Amino acid sequence: MQLTVERPAPCQAKVSFSVPASEFETEFQKALKDLGRRLRIKGFRPGHVPPDVVNRLQGKEVRQEVAMRFVNQAYSRAIDEHKLRPLANPSVDFGEVLAGVDFAHTFEFSLRPEFTLGNYKGLELESSLPPVLSEEVEAAIEQARKNQAHPEPAGDAGLPEDGMALCRVTLFHDGAQVWQRDGLRISPASTLPGVDAAAFKAAMTGKKDGETAEVALDFPADFEVETARGQKGTCKVEVKHAFRVVLPTREELMKIIGAADEAELLKRAQDGLEQANRQLEDQRVETALLEQVIASHSMDLPPSMIEDQLKGRLAQMKSEFASQGKSTADIDAEVQKQEAQARADAEKSAKAYFLVERIAEAEKIQVSEQELVGELRSIAQRNRTSVEEVRDFYQQQNLFPQLAMEILERKIRALLRENAKLVAPKV
Repeated sequence: MQLTVERPAPCQAKVSFSVPASEFETEFQKALKDLGRRLRIKGFRPGHVPPDVVNRLQGKEVRQEVAMRFVNQAYSRAIDEHKLRPLANPSVDFGEVLAGVDFAHTFEFSLRPEFTLGNYKGLELESSLPPVLSEEVEAAIEQARKNQAHPEPAGDAGLPEDGMALCRVTLFHDGAQVWQRDGLRISPASTLPGVDAAAFKAAMTGKKDGETAEVALDFPADFEVETARGQKGTCKVEVKHAFRVVLPTREELMKIIGAADEAELLKRAQDGLEQANRQLEDQRVETALLEQVIASHSMDLPPSMIEDQLKGRLAQMKSEFASQGKSTADIDAEVQKQEAQARADAEKSAKAYFLVERIAEAEKIQVSEQELVGELRSIAQRNRTSVEEVRDFYQQQNLFPQLAMEILERKIRALLRENAKLVAPKV
């Protein structure tokens, strides 16, 4: 095999190779014999199907397979001999492989950028961990009371503003029913799409079991019934069961969470807020440090990678704008306006990817099978499904490399933070 490797661009490799017809034919005949040993064809002993019979039945496919072997051989040689770092395997299409002629082909593939890894340890950053205020502690305790609240029948007092009701909701357009849902949990404090919040609260507050409230409605632009979109209508809410929400007292809350006294209740709230603040500060520090590392490195980036990321970002934008009911013309105009920023974000994301990868190599940090399984378990718990279902989905969608990179990035972000010099804010 004759092989040449060119670098038409910093992150691009072009491989050309040729195989003499005689060499290709030798490998082709070997492949026919090997397949003949495995084929089971009526009229021939198992493992003794002649090569000419195999050629007649599956010669075209075998010739393609042999051609692909030479492509893989050329790919491996190019990587080894020229110390290339491919970003992804090449996409190869060599068409029909003819017999009796030299087999020659050229293919290209993207490469990881070549750059010198600079400093990423001991980076300096101002700390901004805020103190926990007494007002925040009280607010946290109040939120804990709300989290432990339980409903009780509203009775003759009717539905309070902060209460909850089980309802049937029916929407009407031009006097005709166009939508209905039963068993909805609704609070006067949270309105329905297209309904004025103040009007809804006023209409619902004080309603008792069996009573009905009606309010005006502007159908959203993305409403499921097309003829009603953007039109006016009526929302009818039938209250089946009205409840008031009862919060536990501080003493009852202490019993629920096992706090011995008021002092322990306050300390638990304080500790929880400090932990939450620490987590937020860690995330801010890690992001800021990674930003520093990105800004301090320059590198050529694979154009195909940037274009793929850009395409995905723009497609997501279009989907979000469409869900907001924007017209096609408005969507195109908005996407065009944001395309430059989306490209910059894609380039920044690509730089972060290669820097995380290179730092992990330098620090010999890897993602273990156990860590992947643990991540799958967490995903399954969040989505209330089984680990097996999550694993199958990630396998089918080929998402395991992405999952491993997400875990690796978390490790590198933590490494940057643990090795940083956090200083007090300048006064």
